[in-house]
Amino acid sequence: MTPASLVRRSETWNFDIDAYTNPYTPPSPLHRFPPWLSRFLGYRKEQKEDVGNVLGAVWSCVGTVLGLAVIAAVFNNTASIRAHNPPALIASFGASAVLEYNAIRSPLGQPRNALLGHTISAIVGVAITKLFQLSPHFESVKWVAGAVSCGTASALMLLTGTVHPPGGASAVLAATSPEIMAMGWYFVGLVVWGTTLMLGVGLGVNNVQRRFPLYWWTPVDLRELQRRRRRDGRADVENDVQPEKIVDVVREGEEKVSLGGIRIEAWGVEVPEDLVLSKEEAMLLEVLRERLRKRGDDGVLERVPSSRPSTDCTMVLSRSGRSGSDTEVLYSVT
Repeated sequence: MTPASLVRRSETWNFDIDAYTNPYTPPSPLHRFPPWLSRFLGYRKEQKEDVGNVLGAVWSCVGTVLGLAVIAAVFNNTASIRAHNPPALIASFGASAVLEYNAIRSPLGQPRNALLGHTISAIVGVAITKLFQLSPHFESVKWVAGAVSCGTASALMLLTGTVHPPGGASAVLAATSPEIMAMGWYFVGLVVWGTTLMLGVGLGVNNVQRRFPLYWWTPVDLRELQRRRRRDGRADVENDVQPEKIVDVVREGEEKVSLGGIRIEAWGVEVPEDLVLSKEEAMLLEVLRERLRKRGDDGVLERVPSSRPSTDCTMVLSRSGRSGSDTEVLYSVT
């Protein structure tokens, strides 16, 4: 493989982490909660348009003031936090406030992105900074640590579906702010706690006349996804049926069901002599026959005597009537 072809192939590479997590993610239970509670968790039985930008501006201002004030009050009045001498307010929270109280319909400001985006960025920022601090020339190259931290955090957020632009600021602060560098890994916990407080304020303020969040983990309808997977699973079972199995003779006295001239019994299928089945049709009949057999094993169906001799009802492999042609293999009755 040449470098040029590798570059061309890489243009189509795509990693969707939700394709791996969604099958194991439980659907939202919010519809089961009392209305007064589910409303402030973002659930709406009936969807409606967002308010106009005048009310949006008012609530955005109220939310931003309250959110940042709550974070600053907690950080500056909690003894265990003050012991680490944090800044009065972590700057990246200001950028988060714009997303979580203003652009509340943006995927970038939903809880998954806000919480995990900030957390991933803080972890990356602290880890890379500590690696750079092993160098005796750290002070002269810490700007490189900031750039590498932000770039790495950005890549990880994209791959994990947690892109939150203010997270990039958290990664840079971990490498360039003396106060935050002194906190070390404690900064990660501080970011998680601050983001949680901000989300809590958002749930209250943003749900008075608007709606937040639009989703907690994924915008995909997980209930519909699970129903589709169950349907696909049944289809896979049907596709796994081998057409060659449909050579059973209908035996006298077995369970049966009649479908407009086609008789399906637990141990075989009876089809009119002039009817030629396609491969897919034969598979469907085999699936129905197998279901009858399983029900018969449980004693569900009654035994009904057959009126035709078994030799009239044997299904065998045959080809379409055109001689010398390589047409699709079909099934008929002999």
